[in-house]
Amino acid sequence: MTHATDALADRLTRLLNECDLPVDPVTRLISADAVFGRLDILLRSGDTLPAPWGIRLGGGGVECMEVTEHYDALSEALREIGGDDACWRALRRARDRWGLLRNAITGGAPLPEPWERG
Repeated sequence: MTHATDALADRLTRLLNECDLPVDPVTRLISADAVFGRLDILLRSGDTLPAPWGIRLGGGGVECMEVTEHYDALSEALREIGGDDACWRALRRARDRWGLLRNAITGGAPLPEPWERG
């Protein structure tokens, strides 16, 4: 069964990685920010984790502070404003941080502070 969080995480990954999606970097960045915003709201409210993240096995060598830094940098990159060049740079930063965040969580790292489970 696919949850909304799975679909949103997949959509964000595609927006940040696939070249055939909106070519206009401003539109693409706005879209990615909206998708991340919806995912963030769901995860902050305790919704189901995306499937690959669902099993929490421990730290995986990554500290909560490091994962939270990836989350913060991703969020900041997605809120970038400016022209095409600034948005392309922001998309690259967001892609890199989203990849680091996903890999850390999938590898067993703790969730970033805003998504921690009580």
